[in-house]
Amino acid sequence: MTYQITQHKWFKPALFLAIGLLLGWILFGGSHENNNDHENHDLAEMSESGEEIWTCSMHPSVREDGPGSCPICGMDLIPASSESEEGDYSMVMTEASMSLADIQTAEITRSVPEISIYTTGKITPNEQTLSQITGNFHGRVTDLYVDFTGAVVEEGQRLFSIYSDDLISAQRELIEAAKNRTANPGLYRAAVQKLRYWDIRNEQIDAILQQGEPEQNMDIQSPSDGVVMARNITENGHVYEGDLLYEIADLRSVWVQFDLFESDVSGLQAGDQITFGVKSFPGEEFEGTVSFVDPTLDPNRRTARARVEVENNDLRLKPEMLVTGNIDVQSSGEQLLVPRSAVLWTGPRSLVYVKDSEADTPRFESREVVLGQRSGDYYIVEEGLEEGDDVVFNGAFKVDSEFQLADKFSMMNREPGSGAVPAGHQHGDMDETEMEEEDHSEHESESESQTMDDESSDEFSEEFTELLEIYLELKDDLIESNLNKAVETADQFRTELEEIGEHHLEGDAHTAWMESYSANMEQIESMAETDDIEEYREAFSRLSDQLIEDVKTFGIEGVVYHQYCPMAFDNEGADWLSRDEEIRNPYFGDQMMNCGEVIERIE
Repeated sequence: MTYQITQHKWFKPALFLAIGLLLGWILFGGSHENNNDHENHDLAEMSESGEEIWTCSMHPSVREDGPGSCPICGMDLIPASSESEEGDYSMVMTEASMSLADIQTAEITRSVPEISIYTTGKITPNEQTLSQITGNFHGRVTDLYVDFTGAVVEEGQRLFSIYSDDLISAQRELIEAAKNRTANPGLYRAAVQKLRYWDIRNEQIDAILQQGEPEQNMDIQSPSDGVVMARNITENGHVYEGDLLYEIADLRSVWVQFDLFESDVSGLQAGDQITFGVKSFPGEEFEGTVSFVDPTLDPNRRTARARVEVENNDLRLKPEMLVTGNIDVQSSGEQLLVPRSAVLWTGPRSLVYVKDSEADTPRFESREVVLGQRSGDYYIVEEGLEEGDDVVFNGAFKVDSEFQLADKFSMMNREPGSGAVPAGHQHGDMDETEMEEEDHSEHESESESQTMDDESSDEFSEEFTELLEIYLELKDDLIESNLNKAVETADQFRTELEEIGEHHLEGDAHTAWMESYSANMEQIESMAETDDIEEYREAFSRLSDQLIEDVKTFGIEGVVYHQYCPMAFDNEGADWLSRDEEIRNPYFGDQMMNCGEVIERIE
């Protein structure tokens, strides 16, 4: 028997649709779903009314009574399996959501950290080669042979001549004691020693004894080779006992003094190697070994100094030259290291997300960690992780967003399960009384959330105000044209900015601060790339523009004045902030300190 098939105009589309459904069933449902149909039904999460709950793989906080699209991202909803019900510190994500969010993980291991501390400093005379010439008796300077600071002198070179009644009397005592030297050798030795204490050299003493008469104008000679660092004496001027007359330093050996922040001091010790550059010799590198680290901190600047002794036979390195360096800190052994990109900073708290490698589906856990020093692109882990943990190093912020939406422990949610992040509405068939009760509950939840927001805002306000104070200190450094101090203050600004972190607020304020954080960090990093004070001022101008907007956006404690100079940078103009209404311009130094005007008062 044969059959004749009549093809209608709707036959081909219907056929294609059937084939598509069949392929979809094979690829995404298949026999596996059929075989486990009852099992999945048992695992499906049900609402109170007994209906299956559907959620979004990218936004688990979405809870709907049936299939559809995610109201946040538009993805198709999937059944919310009871397998995904985790504790407050963990959550399951699908492979699709991981791929879409580009989440990547890596195992952390132990290795010897390569710690390099960036620091700034300056060249100073070697204190061990300093010589001071002081007044040992009252007298008058008759001749001044070395009459300017910076003069190079040799040991035994005449510095000045002096007339002194005390010195003449001491010479006479020497001559008389020499006559009775055999009978009273002790008196002779005492007379000689007295002149030696007064910096009279042995050859001068011999000359006095040879001529048998006191020298009316006695030459005072240099006790060492070196450069005159200080001169406090004038011709025909009077000298008194205890006066500092000259300070001479042998600059064939100099110190390089580096300032270290409190967080860097603990890992540094004598013997660590340092490579540093000097502004006067761009592109040239110098090397040295840390010979001493201050045992105490400067209480005002919260820094300690590390000292490097450097040979300087050609006298190229001069005191007060500015230097920048990297100190390679010696590690005591292998340490547990976590990628820098895996760490989410929220002020004093640090958070990482760890993937459960044994779970059948991607499961992540939030963990607070205690970190040590930075080692390149890694941090040393003190507490919170173990070797072999699989941490999220790419997409950690996206994972954190999902934790926050699901009301789980995350950067911005310290009280998981408190309802601070609402999971949506499911009124169903509630009557008016039940809806009023739910609305009342929602208001209470909103109140709790608002309290948390206020606490976070207050904490941020304090930290932002502290950041502004460091900026104002940087402004004062530029007013004084003190580049060395400005470099130190800029480093403090960066440290404080990193302590605040990007993710300290919520909602629109969070987005605004992330943009501001990036802009502020960009300008402070541009300062670290130059040692020219004019380029520093240009970067400071851009930093000021951003902070003026930040102060208006986030507010501060107290009052600041927005000030402006139209003549800065070849009449392009520049702004800055100040606590004082009085104009003190940071862009000209001493030349035009009072150039400018107050634009507005901000409080």
